[in-house]
Amino acid sequence: MRILFASHCPLDASGSGIYVRKVAERLQSEGHEVATICPSGSAADTFSFPHEVVGTPGRPSRWNLPFDFPNFSGHRDSHLLYDELDASDIATYLDVWTSALTDLVREFKPDVLHVNHAFLIAYAASRMSLPYVVVSHGSEFLRPRANASFDVYRRQGLRGAREVVAITPDIAALMYEASGVDRGRIHIVPPGYDPEVFRPAAVDRAEVLGSFGLSATTPCVAYIGRIVEYKRVPDMLAALATIPAPRRPQVLVVGDGPGLPQSLEVAQRLGLHDVVFAGHIADRYRLTEVFNAIDLLVLPSENDPYPMTAIEALACGTPVLTSDRCGVTDIVADVAGAVYPVGDTGAIAAGLQEAARDDWKTSRGPLGPARVAAKAWPVIVDQLLDVYRQAA
Repeated sequence: MRILFASHCPLDASGSGIYVRKVAERLQSEGHEVATICPSGSAADTFSFPHEVVGTPGRPSRWNLPFDFPNFSGHRDSHLLYDELDASDIATYLDVWTSALTDLVREFKPDVLHVNHAFLIAYAASRMSLPYVVVSHGSEFLRPRANASFDVYRRQGLRGAREVVAITPDIAALMYEASGVDRGRIHIVPPGYDPEVFRPAAVDRAEVLGSFGLSATTPCVAYIGRIVEYKRVPDMLAALATIPAPRRPQVLVVGDGPGLPQSLEVAQRLGLHDVVFAGHIADRYRLTEVFNAIDLLVLPSENDPYPMTAIEALACGTPVLTSDRCGVTDIVADVAGAVYPVGDTGAIAAGLQEAARDDWKTSRGPLGPARVAAKAWPVIVDQLLDVYRQAA
């Protein structure tokens, strides 16, 4: 098949953008022809497939926005949120994306268009004749938009799609409530992970942790992901501050984002001077080493649709402590980690101490790979191909 992908965000530094890149790479490796388009970001656009960008000030292209690309909750390359757009900005955004899609459909001649997120680009696609599929990662539903016109664009974008995909059953329900689209056209297909990369491995714990200034002889917990408000990293820091220093685990925070300054300030205010903020790690193999070296991944998020770091940690045999407002609670349950009520810092502190005391890494970690085996990319891409074929 020939598939054109349109993403609201660059193909790095966000879960949904990385998702598009990984699906496109996997499809190309299986002999399909793919092309992608997304807003221009700071990362070099070095992809194995044809790739175009919608330009922003300072990063021009064939099609250009007069402002940074808007996004749902903050991005490394743009802090402009959709809620900050006025009617004129929205019209400009739609015109630019309609032009870009029209040109690429004429040039690439795809069988189907894959639009990431049931939002403005999906609305632009609804004004074209090409069959398209909308994939929702949840951000367009879980954080309400102040501008009521977005509801209209979202509804039309969903209704015009041949097929729609939700990454979790909860998001599927939100898609139906927002549009009334035929339930038979809503497919539940989660994002995938690369089983050749994220897997249990013997690593030099002293070398991996030592590279961050941490010890190999003390339990180490980590947060890995974007640092934005809804990820609630300060909840983990507040929980740590309640644990007496002799029993407190080492903490590694991997990631960046608009919430990083606040997290740094909270750690300093609470006297957590030994929390290591490592910044973003782009190398997947290095991340695999980190997942295998740490004892526990902590995800304090609220309304987090499907944090891939949880899936990757479990695939590496590392247990996960997550809030009950994450889209992976059914996978983690109390089998490959534990689930606690969102915002309950006391429960986080108790979980951290129990994980160290009972050695969850040994007792629960080995159960993780089996919990996510059906989430590997080869399985997921086959499911998406079935959706594309139905749409085309």
